[in-house]
Amino acid sequence: MNLIKNKILHSCTAALTVLFFQATAQAQPIIVPGFMVVESSYLEAPESSAHSTLAYFTIANLHDEPIILLGASSDISESATLNGPGHEELESIVIQPSERLIMGSDGFHVHFDELDSSIDSGDAQEITLLVRRGLEALEEVEAQERNANNGIRARRAGIPNEHDIVVRVPVRN
Repeated sequence: MNLIKNKILHSCTAALTVLFFQATAQAQPIIVPGFMVVESSYLEAPESSAHSTLAYFTIANLHDEPIILLGASSDISESATLNGPGHEELESIVIQPSERLIMGSDGFHVHFDELDSSIDSGDAQEITLLVRRGLEALEEVEAQERNANNGIRARRAGIPNEHDIVVRVPVRN
C-alpha cells in the first residue's frame, strides 16, 4: 500500500514540476476585466552583435469601444516603435471591439532599437504597453489626493482613458 502511495506522490510531484517549468517559460496572460487581454507575447533574442530586436503580442479587445495601442517601452532599449506588416513605422494600432490583434514576424510588431542590456534566450523582460480606451484622448487631468473634509477622491495625473499595461515577456530564439 505504501509503495502505491509513493508512486502516486512521485507522479504528482513530477507532473507539478513540469507544469511549473512550462508556466515560467511562457508569458502569463494579462487580463484587464472589461478592457483587454494580452497573451502569447514574446521577445526575439537578438543576435550577439545586434542593436535591435522585435516583440510580438496577441491582444484581445474586451471593451465595447475600439482600443488603441499607442506605443511600448522597456528598460532594455532607448526607443521602441510600432511597425506594420511592411515594417513601416506606425503611430498607433486600432483593435476593434471583440477583435484580436495577433502580431507576427510578417505582420504587426514592436521594434526595440538601441538595446541597453544583454538579452538572453530563456530570460524574461518587462515591457510597458501604452493603450487607450476609445478613439479620442480625454482631456488631461491633474492629480488629486483624497481629502476627508471635502470628499475629493485620489486621481492620478494624465489622460484618464490611457493606461500603461506592464507585461513580463519571455525571450525566445
